[in-house]
Amino acid sequence: MALARERIRSARIQRRAASAESLPSLNGQASYTHERLGTAGVGQVLQPLLGLSPEAGLHEPEGVSYTNYSIGAVASWELDLWGRQRRLQEAAKAELSAVRADMEAMHLSTQAELARTYFQWLWVSDRLNRADKALDRAKQLLAIAEAVQARGLLASVDLEKQQSLYQTGLGEKEELAAQQAALHRALAVLAAGRPDAEMPELAKPASLLDVKIPEVSTGIPSDMARKRPDIRAAEARLHAATATIGMAQADFYPQITLTGQISLDALTVAELGWNARNTSFGPTLSLPIFNGGRLSRQLELRHSEQRSAGLSYQSVVLNAWVEIENLLSRGNVFRSQYQRQFSLFDREKTRMAILQKRYQHGDISQKELLTASLSENESAANLARTHAELLTNVVDLKTAVGD
Repeated sequence: MALARERIRSARIQRRAASAESLPSLNGQASYTHERLGTAGVGQVLQPLLGLSPEAGLHEPEGVSYTNYSIGAVASWELDLWGRQRRLQEAAKAELSAVRADMEAMHLSTQAELARTYFQWLWVSDRLNRADKALDRAKQLLAIAEAVQARGLLASVDLEKQQSLYQTGLGEKEELAAQQAALHRALAVLAAGRPDAEMPELAKPASLLDVKIPEVSTGIPSDMARKRPDIRAAEARLHAATATIGMAQADFYPQITLTGQISLDALTVAELGWNARNTSFGPTLSLPIFNGGRLSRQLELRHSEQRSAGLSYQSVVLNAWVEIENLLSRGNVFRSQYQRQFSLFDREKTRMAILQKRYQHGDISQKELLTASLSENESAANLARTHAELLTNVVDLKTAVGD
């Protein structure tokens, strides 16, 4: 996000620099020069012109030295007759819009990643709670198996099976605890920028199944072009590429620059004054005649860049369309799975309620009740997994439509 903000600052500077191109420029100048002109041989040239004989012995100075002081200013203004500077400003403004859309896309992506990571943290936390309950039931079953085996009513292989189930559950719990800690650090980095940041929100009790699954309206396809920041960025870059074509075309036409200059020139500082002024003012016409095809190649390059930007825009729109369709299809599948697993979980709860009453009446053993509760726990875990997938699908879908 900091990098995206810096890119926006850079684009703003570029836009202001493009606007400054259309304004007159004024440059001050000052100079000090000390020069010496050699005069050797001048006498020999002047002797015939002055009617002197070679015997006259005209004295030739070795050279003349003098100092020149100059101070003044030069102003210039290029007339934007063919829209080159306007196109330059248009391209810079479009690039600023593009980098702003890039930042919105980055912000949206960061929010989506934060939501996805939080839902994953809820899911892992839910799995950890269920693993803890399953481990407690496995421990009770192991105690029952050890008691039965001590009375010689259970084979050693059956006891080893219960021990293996307990150790497997213990390893799963440790692995889930490590995943939960890693996701906690990921959330701290996303929310606060450092892995050891305090996250009091995660200390509050929360259940994955309590999170309501919202409905997402994708709207009509034209809404997507206005809401998705990556589409708006591609459109802005296409606009900028089109504007550069106008800049390249303007280079073929004459350029007229108004130039004014005033300076004070004197051989001594004391002589610098208004009477020592030199002034000039007038337009300058520059017309390209021959440049080896450079301007034509530049124009062809700008057209190629515009076609590339157009293809990129089409690709972004097409990929967005495909992405939304895929997410909608997957969302329908997850909803169907969720309904089936909710029905299975509801039946498991009803069955457990019946078995609990039978156990209270002494019709079944504690072992049978604990074994049945493991099945209910697995059904609840499957329901929670699909619930998390649905929430993640909603996050991805909202991101895909630019929400």
